[in-house]
This record gives sequence, C-alpha cells and structure tokens, in this order.
Amino acid sequence: MQFHARRETDETLIHARRETDKTLIHARRETDETCIHARRETDGLRGVSGRLIHHNGQVRRRPRFFFLLGATAMVAASCTSQETAAPPTPGATSSTTSTTEAPTTTSTTIAVAPEPIASDAPTATSTTEAPTTTLAPPSGQPTTTPTEFFAGGDPDGWLYLGRWSGSGWEQPTGDDGAPLAPATANGTAMFIHEADVAPIAGTAGAAAEACSSGSVGPTISPNARAPEDPGFGYRSIAFAADWPTTPRPSAIVDASIDRYLTNGQTAFSDTAVDATSGAIQQILVTDIDGDGDSESLVAFGGPTYAALILIDADSGSGLTVARSIAEVTTPTTIAGTTETTLEAPAPTIGPFEQFRTLAVADLNGDGFGEFVVHSWESPSSATVTVYTYDGRDVTAVLTNSC
Repeated sequence: MQFHARRETDETLIHARRETDKTLIHARRETDETCIHARRETDGLRGVSGRLIHHNGQVRRRPRFFFLLGATAMVAASCTSQETAAPPTPGATSSTTSTTEAPTTTSTTIAVAPEPIASDAPTATSTTEAPTTTLAPPSGQPTTTPTEFFAGGDPDGWLYLGRWSGSGWEQPTGDDGAPLAPATANGTAMFIHEADVAPIAGTAGAAAEACSSGSVGPTISPNARAPEDPGFGYRSIAFAADWPTTPRPSAIVDASIDRYLTNGQTAFSDTAVDATSGAIQQILVTDIDGDGDSESLVAFGGPTYAALILIDADSGSGLTVARSIAEVTTPTTIAGTTETTLEAPAPTIGPFEQFRTLAVADLNGDGFGEFVVHSWESPSSATVTVYTYDGRDVTAVLTNSC
C-alpha cells in the first residue's frame, strides 16, 4: 500500500512538472512573439513619424500618434529588460515585468518625441515680415504710360472714369461735354480693386453700353459685385498697371468712434443742420500719402444730410471731402382748412447724396494712394469720383456720373 501510494504521488508530481514546463514554454513563446511585434510596430511608427512631422514642409502635431508610439516603445523596452535580466523563477515573472522597467521607459519615450516639433516650427516668421513701417516712401514719379480707369457694378459695360495720360489726369468727357470712348483693347489685363479686398486679376472684354447717356466701356471679367445696400451704381474700380497698385494696406473698420462722430457733426457746423443725430456709416483706414501715419475715410450722415470726411488718425484733424444736404420744404398753410382741425402735411425732403469709399489704390504709379468715392442720390443716379491727397489738400481729379 505504501509503495503504491508513493508511486501515485510520484506520477502526480511528474505530471504537474510537465504541465508547468509546457505552460512556461508557451508563455515564453507568447512573450517572444509580443516583443517581436512590438519592435516592428515601434520601428514602423518611428519611420512614419518623420513623414508625418515634416509633411509638405509643415509641422503636424499628432497627439494620438505619439501616444501609440510611446505605448509601443514601452512594450518593446520591457521586452529588452526581460531578455537581458537573469531568467526569473516562475513565481517572480509577473512582478518583475510590470513594476520595474516599464514606467522608466515610458516617461523617457514620450518626453523625447515632441522635441523635433518644437525645434522645426518657426510659425511666427510669416507674421513678422514686411511691417508697414518698413515700406519704402512714395517715389513721387508717376508712370509715363497712359492708363484708363473704369467703375463697375453692373453686368453691362464698366463706366469710363477718365485716364492718366502719362503726364496728367484727363476727364472722360470732351470739351463739349460729350462722353469719350476709351481705348482699352479686348483682352487687356486689368487689376480690379474694391475696399477691404485684395486686388483681383481680370481681363477686359468687348465694349458695351455703360450708361443711358451714351457712354460706353469694356465688359470686365470677373464682373463687379452689386453695390451694398442702400447704394446704387458701383462697387469696384479696374485699370491696367505694371506697378504695385496697393503700396500700403487698407481695411474697413466696423466701429463707432466718438472723435469721428465729433468730426462728422463739425462738418455741418456752418449750416442750419442739426447733425447730433448723425451716425458713422463707413470707416476705411489706410496710409494714403505714405508718410507713415494712417488716415481714416469716414462716411457720416443722418436722415437729410451726409458727408465724407478725411481724418488724420494721429492728430484727429479732419477735412470735409464732400457734403450733401437735402432741401426740406415745410408747408405753412393748408388751402381751404383751418390749422386747428387738420394736421399739416409732413415736410418734403429733397434728394441728397450719400457717400462710400470704393477703393484706395495707386492709380498712376507714383507711390501715393488715390481714393475712389461712390455717391448716389436716387435709385437711378450715381457718381464715381477719384481724389488725390498729398498730406495737406484733397483734390478731385476724375469724375463721371450715370
């Protein structure tokens, strides 16, 4: 009996040892396969990381990608530590793998990965180049090439505004007041300017009627957009040029500035108009004369009056460029009635012009800006005027109406 019991015990121990050996062998094979897979994944991810970080010359941050790279490297590092360490006993295998090597390797891998991103990303370069103060001052030497100018805002021909002859400004009408025909040929390359929009390359097309008065002008593609409400008539100006047509930037500012309100009210101080209810309708800010100080072109108006004012942004002084006041007629008597029984009719308000700046551009290549103003007084009458400003005086040099 004792011999039989011992034999049973020996066979049980031998079977247990064989099962244990099989388990260890299987576990080691699984570990080896995991390590090989982790190394391949790490190498693959590191290779891809270079392509992702510098794709198209731009730095791309991929947080999820680096998390995967760090996690895979952690597994690979733990495999390395297992292979170089002394073979553990079966009871110590799990504690060595999970508590000693992995945390150190993980922190090192994740800390190193972001370094190329920080060193290869000069993102601020493009925002600091060519500030306004470094622009060359106006040359004061205009082009000697004749250049014609057109205002657009209608699907037909663009309104001819006149031209720079190479030595001076020439109006779009002859001495007898008849409209002149422009000489711009079909296919001529043009630059289209509009307030607060970068210049757009365009092309002149065939001539077409630009106004019912008989004025003609080219069609220009792309065509100008319709004027903003409540305007009528025109939105853009176009001309051919081989010089920088916007030597300094300009921008529309949406704001109500107390000092500008005061300038607007002052523009009517010599009239009977009470302009205290007036409001700012448009502000365009730019450096027209190239002296390094900005000017603001401010459209101001109320129910029966309007003005365009050029304000020096540094000193706050203003020049009235244009002004319009409606004629208001108030009846004093009512025929056949008494004033005690019927109310008097409302005053009659005549037409008056309103103003918007279409664009600021260098129209003749001298480095100074000219500003183009759109004005209208009814749904069927509009005017476009080109002004120069030399830092002291404003002068209207071209104008046409339709």
